[in-house]
Amino acid sequence: MSFTPVQPPALAQVHRAPHVPWGRYELLLALRYLTTRRKQAFVTIITTISVLGVAVGVAALIIGLSLATGIHQEIQARILGANAHVTIFAEPGADGIRDYHAVQDRLASIPGVAATAPVVFERGLITSESNSSGAPVFLKGIDPGQERRVTDVAGRFTRGSLDDLAAEPQAAVQPIALGKDLARSLGVEPGDLVRLLVPRARLSPWDLRPRSKVFAVAGVVDSGFYDYDATWAWTTLAGARNLLGMGDEASVIEVRAADVAQVPRLRELVREELGAELPVTDMMEMNRSFFAALRTEKLLTFLVIGLVVIVAALNIVSTLILMVMEKVRDIGTLVSMGATARGIMMVFMAQGVMIGLVGTALGCTLGLALAWALDAWKLIPLPADVYFIPYVPFRVRALDVTLIAGTALAVSFLATLYPAWKASRLDPVEALRYE
Repeated sequence: MSFTPVQPPALAQVHRAPHVPWGRYELLLALRYLTTRRKQAFVTIITTISVLGVAVGVAALIIGLSLATGIHQEIQARILGANAHVTIFAEPGADGIRDYHAVQDRLASIPGVAATAPVVFERGLITSESNSSGAPVFLKGIDPGQERRVTDVAGRFTRGSLDDLAAEPQAAVQPIALGKDLARSLGVEPGDLVRLLVPRARLSPWDLRPRSKVFAVAGVVDSGFYDYDATWAWTTLAGARNLLGMGDEASVIEVRAADVAQVPRLRELVREELGAELPVTDMMEMNRSFFAALRTEKLLTFLVIGLVVIVAALNIVSTLILMVMEKVRDIGTLVSMGATARGIMMVFMAQGVMIGLVGTALGCTLGLALAWALDAWKLIPLPADVYFIPYVPFRVRALDVTLIAGTALAVSFLATLYPAWKASRLDPVEALRYE
């Protein structure tokens, strides 16, 4: 009496196929196992959960990193837009840089310097008829023509313009531009008068008094950064010097770099040119701790949300173990027909990688779509006085997406190793004995 072994359906399909894609039966079997309907629906559900787990993890990582990148880039852009890239200060103990014209000429010869501008800085208190108690202010005296080449303030006026500050030096009332939140707290509009007091003594017939001067509001500035909009004010160099009792000197010299990415290098070139004569710094160096905290936050976001991908990988492990248990007869038949242990491993490793590929593709699509929608429509507003920016920005970088996709695929691959190894160790005699 002869015995004819029953051929598994999947194996029969392999033998009937005239051509196996990619030239290997392992990949075709893996695809058949994942796409054909199984008797055990529970395995199919677990497989679906594994794919969704990878997709959710990848989408969460893309959204989380795009959020961290968006906040970093947005705050950096606003800080660099409202300030010079590199700043040269007066010598310690000096009231200002006296021969600043000569310093500007020296700076112009440095490669990478796009423009320079003299500035007078002072802190004080500003009051108005509507707000007699006043508000703290950071006064910036500028040359409007040179300032527009160094910072972006000219394009940030919501009312008035930078040209409106270019008043005659001998005008009775000098013009001043206020940050929008500062103007709101003072209750003033363009054309209204404000009084600015600074902590510099002025000798009067009776005693020493702080210097003060009346200015006419000529414009309102929206820098997009609450800290500046609530405390900054801009006037002309002549107006600031008159208020402070200064001569032809500048508190600092601002420098704009031709390439923002080269700011640290430009800072060192300026230091080499000026030597120890004048202190030099840049906005990245001045806010080093702040930007370092943002980078650390981005790293922690990647690590914490990455745990979702790890959980999805554990689902892949359980899926493949159940698959091995379901396909014991197929494995035994393949081995008895000459399939190698490596071939059996490839079948189940390919299944895990396919789950990872499908989940990663779905996650990338979902994450990119959500990040774009959240940023384009500004769906998450923020209190600007707390978070400095009015909404949560999302910026997707190709490098971040590549890193996330590569990590998800690598974790999915590693999750296949143990189940595939166990499948390759099955004894074909034992596998067929109980079938």
